[in-house]
Amino acid sequence: MSKFTALQREAILRRISDVPLQSVFKFIDNSELTLDECVENGLVINDIPINQFEKWIKQSLLDLDKLADLGLNLSLVEEIRKSIERSEELQENYDLINDDMMIIQDIQKHLRSGGVTEEGLLEKTTIDKELLNEIKGYEKKEHPSQNNDVALIKGTDIFFFGKASSGKTCVLASIFNYAERKGLFIDNMVSIHGINYKNLIVNELKNSILPDSTPAEKKAVTYISTELILDGEANPLNFVEMSGEFFSKAAQDPKEINNTIDAHGYLSNSNKKLLFFIVDYKMYSDNEKSSVSSQANDFNNLVGILDGYKKALQNAYCVYIVVNKSDKFPKGTVDKNDFAKSFFMKNFKSVYTNLKQKEKKHNFDLRILHYSIGNLIFKNSYLSSINYDCPKNIIQSISQQAYRKNEDSVIGKFFKSKE
Repeated sequence: MSKFTALQREAILRRISDVPLQSVFKFIDNSELTLDECVENGLVINDIPINQFEKWIKQSLLDLDKLADLGLNLSLVEEIRKSIERSEELQENYDLINDDMMIIQDIQKHLRSGGVTEEGLLEKTTIDKELLNEIKGYEKKEHPSQNNDVALIKGTDIFFFGKASSGKTCVLASIFNYAERKGLFIDNMVSIHGINYKNLIVNELKNSILPDSTPAEKKAVTYISTELILDGEANPLNFVEMSGEFFSKAAQDPKEINNTIDAHGYLSNSNKKLLFFIVDYKMYSDNEKSSVSSQANDFNNLVGILDGYKKALQNAYCVYIVVNKSDKFPKGTVDKNDFAKSFFMKNFKSVYTNLKQKEKKHNFDLRILHYSIGNLIFKNSYLSSINYDCPKNIIQSISQQAYRKNEDSVIGKFFKSKE
């Protein structure tokens, strides 16, 4: 509402052409005067900067379609129209970023194409200068798809099974990143292709980049041979890396097992094994019920297949259920391992019952753990902080399980000496 009396309004309008523009703008901003009456009383509309028109339009103090009627140059009207459309497009992208609905690769593309600006990102999103520089320098590299030409060496073999996009490669990178940070692993160069692959995914994780999924090709199945040094014990380990599509393919067609999860005979060798079943919690939290059901069916089928497949479960020290992406657990969850166990037992009842029976039959340990590689932003495409507790706990458990090999060896030698 105008603060002027009728006489004051009339006096100002009568000499409007002499009033400083900034004062006129303030009067219009405060709804004390309208642009229409100012122009009618002598204000030269073409003297007004374009950005001032845009401001009034955004504040609903002015209708764009009226500008031509007020005498503004048509080319300027069109320029304002395009500027407003451009501003709306930019704001739409900023809103998507703020709502965590745009992946980092798309932010980078928009930054390069003009879909967002550096100034806009800093002013209209939560992105700061440091993160902006990370976005500008973001680069993913192709993963090598070369398998090893040699069989697994003696040691404890570690397999990660799970559907595509369940996060197996990220978990693997997280474990190796922590081990490297603490000096726990010594690379065995017999698996040079696997070592090169490991170095790449660890380097990506350190740079907040999520490693790509493993290609669904037999030639992409590789292993990383290393020696775990922890608590005075040295245990040789072979981490086997393969595609999630191979897991699903084997679960749905047992005839494919030789070309999938037992590619190169890695699963059927005589080494003792640790089997990690990676459960994608995010599928559940996103309410993808069909995906949750598909996970359960594939796990159930695979457990049945492994039960009769070349001592795969008989040679297992431990089967781990890893409920991954626990950073998506309900806020306020205190004991995440307890929540993971409850979640799995409730939503994967038949798989849990199946595994408990196989546990008794083959005498392996069954453990249920939560896992998170850290805090993710930009629609889960960028790692803003790394979780070190989860890989620490996994490595500690691997060490304890692998140590059983030494105990078994001692017991075997004892009984052999008695014969």
